[in-house]
Amino acid sequence: MTRTRFEVVPPPMSTGTSPGRAPASSPSGVGAVLAGLVVLAGVAGAAWTADRQQRRFLSALDQQLLGQASASLEQLLARQRDQLVAEVKVLADDNRIRATVLAPKFDEATVQDILEDLRKSSGASLLAVVDAGGKVTAVVGATGLREVDLGGSPAVKAGFDRPTSDVWTLPDQVQVVGLAPIRSGDQTPALLVKGLSLGRSQLATVATSLGVAGALFIGDRVTATSADARDTDEPLRAAGRMADGTEQVSAGGRTHLVRVERTGGGATAARLAWLVPQHHQFERARSVLFLIWCSVPLCALMFLILIVNARRRNGGMP
Repeated sequence: MTRTRFEVVPPPMSTGTSPGRAPASSPSGVGAVLAGLVVLAGVAGAAWTADRQQRRFLSALDQQLLGQASASLEQLLARQRDQLVAEVKVLADDNRIRATVLAPKFDEATVQDILEDLRKSSGASLLAVVDAGGKVTAVVGATGLREVDLGGSPAVKAGFDRPTSDVWTLPDQVQVVGLAPIRSGDQTPALLVKGLSLGRSQLATVATSLGVAGALFIGDRVTATSADARDTDEPLRAAGRMADGTEQVSAGGRTHLVRVERTGGGATAARLAWLVPQHHQFERARSVLFLIWCSVPLCALMFLILIVNARRRNGGMP
């Protein structure tokens, strides 16, 4: 009887991955991760660039506001100067002024009394008489001008020919003045000067309309401010130590942009300082900046999802 033969057939060789060996990374998965990193970096860079441009725009708005404040005050002073020129021309022809100033003997006390009456009735802060040599012979409202020689003032020189105006810096105040000749026939033996103080009223007008803070300096001393605000006291004191121009001032726990300029062309002219908080329109732009930076975490979330999917497709490896 023939017996059946049995042979042990070895199992086929496995073509799979050897035990303990990790599967090779998929080239497509690695490329996707690298592409995601590039996109994330690009989005972050674009957000940073947009943020800088937005902040530059806010800084430009600060500069623009300070320029508007300066221009607004110049326009206000120009109207006041035109008004003073018109009013001082009328006063220079007043018989009381002419009779006393052109009298053969100049009576200072009488002229002073008349000037005081006219000052009160006209609402002026300063009235003065200047003789042909440029010397102040009578003044009310600014005793520091008494006996002062103004012969070198361009406004005084021009005033003997025609009515004119100027801004004068005195030791304790700043005056917007109008000058008109007091004529005797074809001669001009004297000038009449009428002034209005430059101070809080003009600064407050500009500050209220534009939302800036202003201060007037004679030397390093503050002579007038647009408002009594404690949060601007320290920045304004710092502005008094600045040179003319525009720069940032950090004081009182906040950064401000300050512009300092002269009220006239002389080196001793008073200085005006305009102050605005840095990026004063930031609250309005906050939502735009939020949207700009929102793209970065969203892109990072998409990148994370991409990595997770790549790991799943490649057996736990990216």
